[in-house]
Amino acid sequence: MDWLLWLIWIIWMTGTLLSMGNTLLYGRFRDRQDRRWRSLELEVDEQKVCWIVAMKGYDENLTEPFFESLVSQSYSNYRLIFTFESDEDSGYVWMRKHLKLPQGEQSWKPSNNPGLVDVTLVVAGPSSDRGQKVHNQLAAMQRLNDDDAVVAFADADILCPPDTLTGLVAPINLRHFEVMTTFRWLIPTDSHPATLFGSVINASSATMGGHVFLNTVWGGMMAIQRSAFDELKVIDEFDRVLSDDLKLNSLVRRSGRRIGFVRSLIVPSPVSFTWRGLFEFGRRQYFMVKFYSIKLYLSAYEVTGFYLVGFISSILAITCHGNLLASIPLGTVIAADQVRAFCRRKIYTHQFRNSPETIRALDKTIWIEHLATALWMGMHLIFVLGALFKNEITWAGIRYRVKAGGDTTVISRNG
Repeated sequence: MDWLLWLIWIIWMTGTLLSMGNTLLYGRFRDRQDRRWRSLELEVDEQKVCWIVAMKGYDENLTEPFFESLVSQSYSNYRLIFTFESDEDSGYVWMRKHLKLPQGEQSWKPSNNPGLVDVTLVVAGPSSDRGQKVHNQLAAMQRLNDDDAVVAFADADILCPPDTLTGLVAPINLRHFEVMTTFRWLIPTDSHPATLFGSVINASSATMGGHVFLNTVWGGMMAIQRSAFDELKVIDEFDRVLSDDLKLNSLVRRSGRRIGFVRSLIVPSPVSFTWRGLFEFGRRQYFMVKFYSIKLYLSAYEVTGFYLVGFISSILAITCHGNLLASIPLGTVIAADQVRAFCRRKIYTHQFRNSPETIRALDKTIWIEHLATALWMGMHLIFVLGALFKNEITWAGIRYRVKAGGDTTVISRNG
């Protein structure tokens, strides 16, 4: 029995030390990437980008700054397509009013940003056999022009610094990768424990990006070379799916292509959770992972499971059986967790150095990072388990049923 416990503890310690090492070296890896991709001395031919954003609703605190951040990008040649389910959507109504579009007009040309070619609004209509977000994106994809050399996507719950698009597609323009992505950092907008735990759980994924063998496409910020987009038949393959990013990730992996991840481009995403909202959010993420990336889904069990089994078994071995040697793996993991938490704070203070209020918001999570790793790992495992026997889920007011293989059907809509 002792050998089995030590096997578990060795795996537990190894995983924790690797996580610590990743955060410890994150800054060095990030700076190396930036010298390669984001140096001002680089001469980059900036191909034309079509940036697609599927939107739903209007958020009085986020929609306007989000829109302004997209139309004020420093990239020299791009256009935007905002796509909605309905022309009665509050976001669509706000955008038409904001852009002062005449009746019947769907496009707007800016006067103060020479890099932005135009902004186009698209109404997709309701979906019946795919995710509404994917349905909206497909409607926008039908508007691609022959000279759109890169197709990019963004979610509407993030804020993009002016160099975001430049940083995202630079590796594509340099011919280093055909597919690029980054990730979000959830920024607490209140001090509710659910919000703070959600931010920490998400941060554990955010700081894993950058290693090619681990990179996964994130739909909130991704870009793909048009030639690869066409070769992968993205428009055809997106039919009847719920998840855009995981489906694209699967297509890219199967084709043998690599996915690039820009560490210094992680974008802030303001968030507020209740406990119920947090568990619904976490379950929804793994619901889609289960159907579109089974390897990633199983790896979530491995990471959370070994941590929790190692933590609980070492404490029981010490307290119930007097096995003081179990304090070696327990002490090693606790020490590594402290180093990881310290390094993760260094990562976000550098990432958001121009936004002191963002750093102050994230500093509220420090006690969770240092003292509650086992607790948030347990919550993470509950997210994964919560998706195990589910084949239906509600997302943005729409109830979906998903079959094995990912085929999706809309079964009801709220309102």
